[in-house]
Amino acid sequence: MTIKRRLFISNILMIVIPIVLAIMLSILLALLLWREFDFEFGSDKDYYDARDSVMEAAHAVLENPDMDAGRLEFMMKRVDELLTNNDMALRVYETDAPTDSETELGTGTLRYSLGTEPFDATKLENGLASLGGTGIIGQDGRELYVTDAEGSGSIYRIELYSTRIVAEEESVHGRGDGWIPIGIMLGVLAVLFFTSQFLTRFVFRHIRDPLKILSDGVNQIRDGNLDYRIEYARKDEFRPVCEAFNEMAGRLKESVWAVQKQEMNRKELLAGISHDLRSPLTSIKAYAEGLLDGVAATKESQHRYVNMIKTKADDIDHMVSRLFLFSKMDLGDYPNYPEDLDAREELESFFRAAAEEHAHEGLKIHIGKLEKGVTLHADPVQFRRVLANIVENSLKYKERSEVTVSVEAARQQHLLRIAVEDDGPGVTDEALPKLFDVFYRSDASRNSPNRGSGLGLAISEKAITFMGGTIHAEHAASGGLRIVIELPINHAEGGSQRV
Repeated sequence: MTIKRRLFISNILMIVIPIVLAIMLSILLALLLWREFDFEFGSDKDYYDARDSVMEAAHAVLENPDMDAGRLEFMMKRVDELLTNNDMALRVYETDAPTDSETELGTGTLRYSLGTEPFDATKLENGLASLGGTGIIGQDGRELYVTDAEGSGSIYRIELYSTRIVAEEESVHGRGDGWIPIGIMLGVLAVLFFTSQFLTRFVFRHIRDPLKILSDGVNQIRDGNLDYRIEYARKDEFRPVCEAFNEMAGRLKESVWAVQKQEMNRKELLAGISHDLRSPLTSIKAYAEGLLDGVAATKESQHRYVNMIKTKADDIDHMVSRLFLFSKMDLGDYPNYPEDLDAREELESFFRAAAEEHAHEGLKIHIGKLEKGVTLHADPVQFRRVLANIVENSLKYKERSEVTVSVEAARQQHLLRIAVEDDGPGVTDEALPKLFDVFYRSDASRNSPNRGSGLGLAISEKAITFMGGTIHAEHAASGGLRIVIELPINHAEGGSQRV
């Protein structure tokens, strides 16, 4: 459940629960008060309404002697219930004359007697005599109500006795009526408080727990645990945040790893530059001192010393040029002029020229099957430089007088796969994935400066990457090294994207 939905439900319940509980509490308080004070009616007004109803019913019966028997029975039953429930007694007498001060109560012909037994009303009768014999009079919580009625030519005296202690009842009702609102108010306040507490926990717990999870995750990342991931299964607003946190942690780990790798490469680069510059500079210094000290006494030896100094200087210049090129490629700021190239024609042309150029160094070229009709979109200068670096690498690391370099190219879906392999000594499994690292060479080659700077294959990888392809090394079947290049075919040919 989302936080938004929880808040909506919480707001609704904040209104509904107090109302429902307040109603229930009011009913409960009313029942408790009813039970404690044993009320038959809810207020004093009920008693007086019952008294008036009894008198009206008595007048109606006496004034309508021809009333239907069923209706008369119903009215008499209802009057008896009112009398009994309110501790009242009704006596109706037929007299010869209207009631006056001289008429004694309880005299005449008794027509109706309903309700409870009447009490001794001597004191009330004496008081009522002063009022003319009819009316309402009460004393010590008792009440006497006397009135006359006429019907069918007869005169009737209606006497209503009430044994309810009205004064005490009023005080009881007054006390109960005062506590009921206070009890209801206190109950409503209690309901509001506990409802607020419950709903706050209902919503806040589902916000607090995810925040704690995120806080723990941040602390883990801060402490360097970049492998830490948050597991969050709830489908609410925090789930995208937790997923974004995991993605951030993954990218941060990759970034840290990249920085560490760059730092390692920088150190290796400095070490490689230092090593590769030290060897030719040491040679230049030695030959220059030989010239100054007169070691080279003849013109032939002096000429040989000068040629060696020039050769070492050319090696330094070549290495610096490659290093500059690699730096420009690493920054993406170097000349790149791609054009459509026929792959077969370009490969045949380069390797035939390389065979003639390096024949004196023992290079033999074997051109295998080359795919026809395949067009590449690449810079021809960069493409040939990649091939030249591969051939140069095979020549520098050969252990025999001759080395054979084979080339073949085949289409694989939208890619052209070019494989160049030699029959040289090859490399170890450990060294295979590191061949394209800057200045990487085996330890043995470090002792042979003539075997290159270790920048050739690194430059090749940069160039192939700019062409939109990939390059990697494999073990050749002959035991030598196999370099595999995969380049996208021109979109007009195979639907690939130009670089």
